[in-house]
Amino acid sequence: WMAVVAQNEYYFMARQNGVYPTWKLGMLGSLGMYFAAASQLPGVQEAMLPLTGTVCIVYLLLRQEPSTPPTTMTDVSTTFMGIWYLGYMPSFWIRLNQMGPLPASSVLSLFVPAAARAAWPLAAVEASALGQSLFTQGAIVQWWTMISIVSADIAAYFGGKRWGKTKLISVSPNKTWEGLISGIAGCVGMMVVGASLMRWPVPLLSGALYGVMCAVMALIGDLTVSLLKRSAKVKDTGDLLPGHGGLLDRIDSFLLVPAPAYFFVKHALPALA
Repeated sequence: WMAVVAQNEYYFMARQNGVYPTWKLGMLGSLGMYFAAASQLPGVQEAMLPLTGTVCIVYLLLRQEPSTPPTTMTDVSTTFMGIWYLGYMPSFWIRLNQMGPLPASSVLSLFVPAAARAAWPLAAVEASALGQSLFTQGAIVQWWTMISIVSADIAAYFGGKRWGKTKLISVSPNKTWEGLISGIAGCVGMMVVGASLMRWPVPLLSGALYGVMCAVMALIGDLTVSLLKRSAKVKDTGDLLPGHGGLLDRIDSFLLVPAPAYFFVKHALPALA
């Protein structure tokens, strides 16, 4: 639901600047991405993006609204950007979450000794049908990946504040190379620990590769929103969170990570085994 709210902020920014995407169909298309990902049916998952795109382009071609100017190339590209950035890419969190069921109690075994698990309140939940649907291999990766992204953000902030001198990119003047390196280090450190706990093959290597990938993709997601805000000439994407801007400002680092994370776990980890 957060990505849907953020997508509404994205389309609102566009309309404030004279761009008229088909925001209703765009948001419905993103919801379709989430439902397709949850369906676990590969055919549905692969068909949803081209199907959504086709419906949107047909609507834009035929759109006749008195309050809306004729459709432009910018309207089309803005519509598709919203679906891809806030629908298709985040939907891989769902795909990742659903990867691989775990035997009962194996989740707790990552953190709690066997002798202590019998008295652990979550043990009964984990062994239940609900627990089996929630505690999957992918869910553990998802949780740890999100923690690692937060670690990257924190490390980048403090590293940039302490050592930052070299500007990284013009769309975000406060970003520095020193902050980026600090963020990567924080993410890699957290993921190496996670890779060891999750018993990934060659945890030092796989955790480091995964951490670098997540940190870089999180930064690209952040910079994408900075670019959009600069183009729209706004400071924040919205005012949903007083003092913190819009929801898109808060989740931008999480939007582009899940797709490469999913393919890394699905293809790269088996290759390293």
